[in-house]
Amino acid sequence: MSTQTNSNGLSQLLLDANRHTVSVSQAAAILGISKSTASKRYRETGYLIEGVPVLRHSAKDLKRGRCVVSTTHLRHALGLPDLVVES
Repeated sequence: MSTQTNSNGLSQLLLDANRHTVSVSQAAAILGISKSTASKRYRETGYLIEGVPVLRHSAKDLKRGRCVVSTTHLRHALGLPDLVVES
């Protein structure tokens, strides 16, 4: 898979109205930053970039929780419109 195709596939994640979160790695790729930069920013600030917080999910052990990023926050940071879910 080429980088162009991979980037387009990641961007499509933001257009899926049923998708509410992406992994930190996916969010970093969408934002065009490395995973190591994303991890460093998250550890220092709790955010990948301004306006894009990292959410940690875990009921028992917060140190081992799964970290995700809201697609809504990513769309806002990138200047994309909110998605309308048709019922």
